[in-house]
Amino acid sequence: MKLNTTSPLARTGRWLTAAALATAAIVVPGLAAHAEVQAGSSVWIGNGVGYGGTSLHEVYAPVPADTSNPGTPNYWAYCVEHDVSAKSKTDATLVDSSDYLGANYFTDPAIQGKVNWVLAHSYPALSLDAFGTAAGTPGISVNDAIEATQYAIWRYTDLTWDAAWSWETDDSKNAYWYLVNGANASAGMTPADAVTASVTGPASAQSADALVGPFTVHTNQATVVVSADPAATFTDAAGDAIDASAVVDGQQIYLDLRGSTAAGSARVTVTAAAAGGTGLVLSVPKTAGGTATADSHAQSLILVAPSGAHTTGSTTVQWTAPAVPSIGTTLVDSSDQDHTLAWDGGTLTDTVTYQNLTPGKTYTVAGELIRKSDGTSTGITGKTTFTPTEANGTTTVTFTVPAGYDGQILVAYEELYTGTTSTGQPIAVHKDFNDTAQTITINNKPKVPTTPPDHGTTPSGHGTTPSDNGTLASTGGVAPLALGGLAILTIVAGTTLLAVRRRTRS
Repeated sequence: MKLNTTSPLARTGRWLTAAALATAAIVVPGLAAHAEVQAGSSVWIGNGVGYGGTSLHEVYAPVPADTSNPGTPNYWAYCVEHDVSAKSKTDATLVDSSDYLGANYFTDPAIQGKVNWVLAHSYPALSLDAFGTAAGTPGISVNDAIEATQYAIWRYTDLTWDAAWSWETDDSKNAYWYLVNGANASAGMTPADAVTASVTGPASAQSADALVGPFTVHTNQATVVVSADPAATFTDAAGDAIDASAVVDGQQIYLDLRGSTAAGSARVTVTAAAAGGTGLVLSVPKTAGGTATADSHAQSLILVAPSGAHTTGSTTVQWTAPAVPSIGTTLVDSSDQDHTLAWDGGTLTDTVTYQNLTPGKTYTVAGELIRKSDGTSTGITGKTTFTPTEANGTTTVTFTVPAGYDGQILVAYEELYTGTTSTGQPIAVHKDFNDTAQTITINNKPKVPTTPPDHGTTPSGHGTTPSDNGTLASTGGVAPLALGGLAILTIVAGTTLLAVRRRTRS
């Protein structure tokens, strides 16, 4: 059916003959990653696809660096201003429908609502199969789907009534009536809300052999997908793997680089399975670099995000090779903190100072005491397992030394391992034979004194020899004799005095 020649649309002379239409190429719109667009965003209009009179326009956001080879478009646009000449391969600016520069019926918010309903229920907002099924035209071609949609939009923006369109096929006509009847029955729709999907990387320097992050996800969608290039596993702060296909707004994630020791970089991308922007209007200047105005502009278009479109955001992170772990030790007597130990043994404390470890990772320090005299092991060992909260710090290893090492000098040798065991290759060692800080001297065992001479059996004449009468002489050997003589003299004197008295009385 041909368009009624009294229609204002017919008078533009923009409709091709059936023969010309038959030669038009059928191009299926592709998909590309979407940068989120909004009012004020700059875009670039590429070629048109579909039948010549009802083209669907390629739109690139942002403007491609090489417009001669722009790649796959990430948006599309239909015309909302039939009687103004179109311009392709040019820059344009997105504006809200309230800032539309044209003067046709699209200035009416109610008409804008009808057009937005058509966009949301047509191709390419729906896949071709989904649109064909919904419209009752399964197997509809791309060009017929585009034609039906463009005619339905013009029916509201430039006519407000149903014209006798020059349908290319019955599929096109039937799909048109599906859209118009649905829009008429609807109260209309507002433009699609903007879709946000972005990610911010860690603010601090990062190192391999650790969890690199955190990366914070920002989105207004229920969930987004996260990916890394080159590929890597995502974890939470505890190092447990997460579901990278269902990350939510505000979630903090990490790249698992544990076990990797090489410096490198990666791009982390979040992808939302939707794209905003449908319903924004393209204001197109007549000349490149010019400004579109109400009095001077090329044909206005309305943006549509295709089915399967997605919005992405990304950030890049770099990391260095991990610093090499190292340890140092200080061995002391646990009781008084010096470098000597009692001859009969005791407890030694070895303070191990570590550097460049990974916070949150488990390590084991294992040590043994070595004889400084010949470098042989004493068989005395100690071990401790710890999980540092910072890269640099200290831990302790205890040695119990039994008796039997008196007079020896012992040196502590320490090895640092990852994990909870002291097997395999240590990641750091401290075995300095001449380090006084890790050396202990065991005191000598006291000597037993020799037996003194027995003074009770000395020869006669030294004051301890029994006397002839069996009594021991006192010191000096004279006093007993003097006392005895004095006693005898006293007795004699007393006897003489008594005798004299008796003679006197007689």
